[in-house]
Amino acid sequence: MYTIYIKLDMNRIPQDTFDTLREKHHIWYKTYFNAGKFLMIGTCPDVSGESLIIAHGTREELEEAVQFDSYYADQLATYKISEFKVELFNEAIKNYID
Repeated sequence: MYTIYIKLDMNRIPQDTFDTLREKHHIWYKTYFNAGKFLMIGTCPDVSGESLIIAHGTREELEEAVQFDSYYADQLATYKISEFKVELFNEAIKNYID
């Protein structure tokens, strides 16, 4: 299992394409979520433009996947992929997801 930390460079995203890029970004992560590769996706509300994905697959698969994100080609975001080993899992987590 891996985490994918995404940080948008808000100063480099052109305002006239912001909505289009965001919509393509949403389609991108929903595609991988529906395929079972992304297991949990969320934003960091305290910091604009940051999000975290809990993902399943190999590092190589995930490195390839981020290349299809709308922000990737023009380097409008940074992506940090880190291995994540689950030590404990509490079923109650589903009670905390809004």
